[in-house]
Parts: sequence; C-alpha cells; structure tokens
Amino acid sequence: MDYSRIKAISLLCIFFFCFPQAKGNFFTGPRFHVYVWNDLPKNSPILQVHCASKNDDIGYYNLTPETNINWSFHASMWLKTMFFCHFWWNSKEKAFEVFNDLDTCIKDAGQSDIPHPTTVCWWVVKEDGIYLTDGKIGYKYVDW
Repeated sequence: MDYSRIKAISLLCIFFFCFPQAKGNFFTGPRFHVYVWNDLPKNSPILQVHCASKNDDIGYYNLTPETNINWSFHASMWLKTMFFCHFWWNSKEKAFEVFNDLDTCIKDAGQSDIPHPTTVCWWVVKEDGIYLTDGKIGYKYVDW
C-alpha cells in the first residue's frame, strides 16, 4: 500500500473515531419537527389522522379542535426520508406526503412564501383545506 492511501485511511479513522458528533451530523442530517394541528371549528367532529414513514409508524390519532400531534427525526441526507399522513374528517378524506424534502418540507412547496431552508413543518387542518406553514407564514396546500 502506498503512502497516500495509508494517509487517507488514517485521516478517515481520525475523523470517524475522534469526532463522533461530526459523524452523527454527517450521516443523519439536521433534526426536523413535524406538527399536525387541528384548527377546525370547536363543535366539529373528531379529526382522525394516521402518519407514518417506511420505517416509523407515528400512529393513529383522534384530534379534537386546538390539539396537535408532533414528532421529530433526523432526516437522512443520503437516503430519502419521507412521511405521509392520512386525514379523515366528516365525510372528507385526504392523504399525502407531509415531509419529503430537506429544504422546504415537501418538494412542491418551493414556490411558497415559507422561508427555507426550514426544519419545522406545521400542517394546519381547516374546514376549507390543509395548510403548510412555518408558524408565521403559510399557504393552502390542498383542498378537502
């Protein structure tokens, strides 16, 4: 083995074993937070929500108005991290991906006014549809 390969292997070993915090951030990426907030009228029927990814089932929830579910995770910069949610309210039903992009929460949110990059994805369920927001600025993502 020539000197340059030994040097390269030695530097990799130092990087991975001496700087574990760098190793974790390098492989897992930033920490993201997803919220699903029920902003339906107070006397509305229960909002039912099921959220999951390929590897994690967040669960089934019955949300009353002004309540939410939330979870956080490290998104993989190498593998595609994706979460979806399925919503049921009254006779209405909607399912879509709520996270699939490291910059804007979802790929097609790039044209929104939400500042990016962002690590917080707020989904707000209202009578007329479901909104994506960063807590301040938002837009309607889908109609019921």
